[in-house]
Amino acid sequence: MSVTQKLDRNNNNLVISITGSFNFSEHPGFRDSYRDIEPDKNLNVSVDLANTEYMDSSALGMLLLLDEHFSDQRINIINCSDYIKQVLNIANFELKFNIT
Repeated sequence: MSVTQKLDRNNNNLVISITGSFNFSEHPGFRDSYRDIEPDKNLNVSVDLANTEYMDSSALGMLLLLDEHFSDQRINIINCSDYIKQVLNIANFELKFNIT
């Protein structure tokens, strides 16, 4: 269970990756992965869930906080398993995020 961040200023990309379970225990690491990055409408923000096995309602809340921080752009949630897509769709997150 971990959160990693890769910021590429040359290509205006921020990718936050979650490995294992995405739940409240990941909150400090998830928040730290973006809170010091100034919102910039040219920055492409993605959350990579390729290695995420489980997510709960606190993860949904953390994604909403990320969306609030980067309010000028639409965030991409990428590499979702069918299970993760189902959780996100039940919460109607496709209205706020690009989900693939």
